[in-house]
Amino acid sequence: MTGFDYQEALKNASRSMVRVKNPRRLLKMITRFIDREVGVTHSSVLMYDHTRGRYIFVDSKGGLKFPVNLVKLDQDNPLIRWFHERELGSLVSRDFVSKAQLFGWLHNDHLLSQDPNLMERLLGVQEALEILRASVCVPGYYKSDLVGILILGEKLNKKDFDIQELTFFQTLANDAAMAIKTAEFQDDLVAQNRELKDKHSELEHLVGELEEMRRKERRSYYEIVLSLAREVDEKDHYTYGHVEEVERLGLLTARSLGLNLEGRRHDILAAGLKLHDVGKIGIPDEILKKCGKLTEAEYLVMKEHPRKGARILEPLANFEEVAKIVLHHQEKFDGTGYPYGLKGEEIPIESRIVAVVDAFHAMTSSRPYRKARSIEYAKAELRKYTGTQFDPQVVEAFLSELNQMIREETALNSDVPLDRAS
Repeated sequence: MTGFDYQEALKNASRSMVRVKNPRRLLKMITRFIDREVGVTHSSVLMYDHTRGRYIFVDSKGGLKFPVNLVKLDQDNPLIRWFHERELGSLVSRDFVSKAQLFGWLHNDHLLSQDPNLMERLLGVQEALEILRASVCVPGYYKSDLVGILILGEKLNKKDFDIQELTFFQTLANDAAMAIKTAEFQDDLVAQNRELKDKHSELEHLVGELEEMRRKERRSYYEIVLSLAREVDEKDHYTYGHVEEVERLGLLTARSLGLNLEGRRHDILAAGLKLHDVGKIGIPDEILKKCGKLTEAEYLVMKEHPRKGARILEPLANFEEVAKIVLHHQEKFDGTGYPYGLKGEEIPIESRIVAVVDAFHAMTSSRPYRKARSIEYAKAELRKYTGTQFDPQVVEAFLSELNQMIREETALNSDVPLDRAS
């Protein structure tokens, strides 16, 4: 995959995932893409079949492909168990498993001594990879559910997969899992629409019911997305309440800037503030909750969360502007941010507001790796990075609102009239 544009490939794949409603067709697109672009002996996809309670091959491409629907893996298969138990605080990473990894782990006496059962489990996974003729297996998760597994044979050039390729496959597998779950949700709504057709004979009434169903569908999807944002927030009690506080501070800052917040403009900004980190639902917990410094590879995965968030919002009608806020909330005023390196007023004003209030709330909240900073410290940091990371006008408006809130709270707590509290 020398010279391969991973970001462009993910962008194109994400667009296809939004359009494709049939999960099996989507997975066939992925295996065809890998067979055409990557160069492996075979690429296959296992997907969980709810009716059978097993994982089955739904597509396979290449010279060593498997027969679809014939090979089935039960829940107690060593490979399935390995990825199912990723939340148990294991000594090794479960983001993917490869023959090279297994060889290293099986020859690491110190690692094996930490868990008396690890050797047996690793040998079981190794045997599963040999049966599947797999060089690498990459899981696709939706929340904590293992939706499917991407299975890749050896590269035709006999080289090992590098970290950039593995990161690409992880993102692709998790995005596909999200798309599959979204398609299942939409199928349920279509089934409800069909039931309405059977119940109502008058065309006018039917049209009204269907339109209401579409509104409910959009509303339900928005509620799902919002619940995902809150789930990211609540994964860790250190940051509980982050979504609501960022929304409150952001709206106050916008008013101080004199932005028009009438009607839909208010709703767009509020949604952008609430959902700015929704893409983190697609980031593995091992990275999201890591106490120490992220590795370069982990940081590359973390940097994908604005794109992931924007892709999650794409199916929502009239949410293009909200998705744009989410996509650009990690850009920096001097152009050194991501994902596109926009600078100054190229960055949407709403995204610049999110950047300031999000940073302030993060600094004044306790984290697993440090205690909350003081308000004065956070204010000083915002001033320090004004003009580089943050828009100076947004910082000024935010601090003005923050200082007013502090004065009002001080006056309230000390029974001092507000006109004398300043």
